[in-house]
Amino acid sequence: MARFFDLEAEEWPDSEDLDSPLIHRRRYSDSDSDDNPLIRQPRFSDSDEDDCVPLRFKRPRLVKQHLQTEEEEIQGEDDNTSMESEAKEPNEHRTGNPKPNTVVTLTDPGLLDCPICFEPLTVPVFQCDQNGHLACSSCCTKIENKCPSCSCPIGSSRCWAIEKVVDSSTTSCQNNKYGCNTPLTYNKKNEHEKTCAYSPCCSCPYSGCKFVSSAKKLYHHYNNDHVDSAIEFVSDHKFLITLNKYDKFVVLREMDVGTLFILHNSVVRDDLGNVVSLSCIQPSFKEGFNYNLVVGHKESDSLKLRSVTQSIRSLQAYCRPPSFLLIPSEYFSLDSSGQLEMDVFIYRE
Repeated sequence: MARFFDLEAEEWPDSEDLDSPLIHRRRYSDSDSDDNPLIRQPRFSDSDEDDCVPLRFKRPRLVKQHLQTEEEEIQGEDDNTSMESEAKEPNEHRTGNPKPNTVVTLTDPGLLDCPICFEPLTVPVFQCDQNGHLACSSCCTKIENKCPSCSCPIGSSRCWAIEKVVDSSTTSCQNNKYGCNTPLTYNKKNEHEKTCAYSPCCSCPYSGCKFVSSAKKLYHHYNNDHVDSAIEFVSDHKFLITLNKYDKFVVLREMDVGTLFILHNSVVRDDLGNVVSLSCIQPSFKEGFNYNLVVGHKESDSLKLRSVTQSIRSLQAYCRPPSFLLIPSEYFSLDSSGQLEMDVFIYRE
């Protein structure tokens, strides 16, 4: 839009601030002098062709300040727009659709095993300096940092690509069909399976039953199929059982923890007595339970044992522990039925 200025302004800005403005000069009519001969009134031309002359000078100071104000406002609007766009970008990035994960299947899982010890690769993974042969960190020490394939130095250069693959590769536990749903990275698979609670090494103690599964599933199996053959109890509470002299074992089923216990009973000699101890059907790495066994109701002739249960996976895997309770034969002879009563207390400290 063209602007009009008085040609008689006292101060004019430098011409460098105006590149090419079209300044309309004023044209005075003869009739304007009739009203006041000393003052000539301006009249603006309606024609741009005759009256628009490009002038290379600045506008008056007032106009310059006005332009500066407009420029500042425009600059402020640009800054605000820039700040708003910057503030929106992170939100748009966060709220955008996430990149879908790509599932890659390895037809040969052995590719992620160390070619020397055949164990799963763990970070750091090293490669030889010349041909890129891989080795795990433990093998690099054993082979004295000399590649067994090409005799080149190995142990100073890491294979970052394989390390990323190892860290991002997930697999399932081999006991998945027995109920273990723990997601595992490939390099942690062997370590987990050694201590997996769903390991199918626990066999049913019921005579003639061939059920084999994890300790948890074995507990539910026994509860569903052989519930009448077990004595139920609650841990941290004392309970009483009746033991026959020639019973080889008694199954105890804990109702809160969900664990099966075996009270083992064996006759050493008829004239000597019986040996009694307690075990728990669970993986061997799990901590045992504390237990107390008491035979006899009088303090003077009572027999007591305080020990820790042995963890076994099957009845056949039981071996007599160092601590056991020896019950003389006469304790069974007190009752004509060849039985005795025993107080049992199983607990966790």
